[in-house]
Amino acid sequence: MINPHQNRVRDIFNQACNCLKVTGFSFRVMNRQAPINTAKNFKVAYTNLKTKLIAIDIFTPKKRQPKSINSILRIIAHEIAHHQKKPFKQLYRGHIITRSHYPGFYRQVNKNIDRFKRDRELEKYFTEKTVLSS
Repeated sequence: MINPHQNRVRDIFNQACNCLKVTGFSFRVMNRQAPINTAKNFKVAYTNLKTKLIAIDIFTPKKRQPKSINSILRIIAHEIAHHQKKPFKQLYRGHIITRSHYPGFYRQVNKNIDRFKRDRELEKYFTEKTVLSS
C-alpha cells in the first residue's frame, strides 16, 4: 500500500533528476517498521552505483512521521552526487582506502542543492515557512 507521502516523494525525486539532468535512476523507499535508537548510526539512504538505484528512508527515525521535503531533497542531492563524483581509491599511510566523501564531493552536493533552489518547482520547498498551529 503506497501512501500519499510516498507518491509525493516519488514525483519530487523525478523532478530533482530532471533539474540535475541525470537519467536512468530508479527510486525506492526504505521500509522500516520499528523506531530506531538514534543514539547509534543508521542509514538514511543508500545508492547502488551499478544499477543507479537510490533508496531513501522518508520517515523520521524515532516517531516514524514523514520527513520534510527539504530534508529529502538534500538527501537526494547527496545520493546523486555519489554518481556525479565517483568514489576513488587512494594510498593513505601505506593503506589503500576508498574515498567516497571528499571535498570535491561535498562541493558537488552544494551545487546540486543550489540547482534545486533555482528550480521553479523545487524552490518552494526551501523557502516555505512551516506555521505551527497551537
